[in-house]
Amino acid sequence: MPRRSYPVAWLAFFAIYSAALVVAGLPFQLAWRNGIANLLPDALLGLILLQLPSHLAWEDKRKARFFGVQLILLMSFVAVSAAGWIALVMADSWFFTGRPPNDMTFRLAPFRVLNDVLIFCAINGVAYAYDHAARAARAEALRAQASLEAMRSQLNPHFILNAFHAIVGLVRRDPAIAEGALERLGDLLRYSLRVHRDAIDEVPLREEFAFVDSYLTLERLRLGDRLQVRVDMPPQTLECLVPTFSVQILVENAIRHAIAPRASGGSLEVRADRNEGHLHVQVKDDGSASTSEPGTGIGLRLLQERLAALYGNDASLTLHRGDTGTRAELEIPIRE
Repeated sequence: MPRRSYPVAWLAFFAIYSAALVVAGLPFQLAWRNGIANLLPDALLGLILLQLPSHLAWEDKRKARFFGVQLILLMSFVAVSAAGWIALVMADSWFFTGRPPNDMTFRLAPFRVLNDVLIFCAINGVAYAYDHAARAARAEALRAQASLEAMRSQLNPHFILNAFHAIVGLVRRDPAIAEGALERLGDLLRYSLRVHRDAIDEVPLREEFAFVDSYLTLERLRLGDRLQVRVDMPPQTLECLVPTFSVQILVENAIRHAIAPRASGGSLEVRADRNEGHLHVQVKDDGSASTSEPGTGIGLRLLQERLAALYGNDASLTLHRGDTGTRAELEIPIRE
């Protein structure tokens, strides 16, 4: 929530609250003093509530925990607010009369509890709504950045030049293969442009891997038998949604830094499975730590940021690097 909006909202609420007390017959001075005693504790506690979404994110698999914590926070809010109200009423009485109040009017306690509950829900709702909007804006910015990053890496002049050189060499030797390669290059262009044009954040794994398969086809023109690929994607995983370019980034990273630099090439394994409400995608190469080149990590860092924006703490990307190769594991909640 914008910092300037919060005090402005409370000042407006305070004015309305005090005016209502005046209309009810309370003298103006008592009205604004009561307004301060009743609203100041809630306003100060609200500053803490505004930070809550960054520490307690919504997670589909932990709904009970989320609502349990919210209930505890609500009861704590009401209790602390009541304590603050009592302290302010006593301080007000000592300051203006020099003695403690004769009547704390505890008969108003139910009204105060209801008022605090409504204020807690209002501030909490606004905080989570604003956080969700910020996440959506962040996801949109990262999606656009990811699509442009993928287009730059996939369709940069070097990649296109290598692809066309390989295709030109095939035109006379095998026109049918050359025609198929041109179609694959067109598939890459169409997918990338569609994602960018339609602002798509997620696609079925089936579509993402079709894009990856076109990319692999063109890489095979360049690498030939040096690139060996194994794929294991059960049918039940193909309709699960994944972030656009997520699998492609992992595959490209493995080929560029573990397989292409070696004269003997290498093998690549792409697997997917469903387990406990999550989709697991694994991309593994057989490049050893001594032969593979270190990557810049830009694409991987960008993918991690997109996962955080789209799924919060409910998704992860981990890399396991060793002498037998590197294994990238992507885990995201299942959406179909």
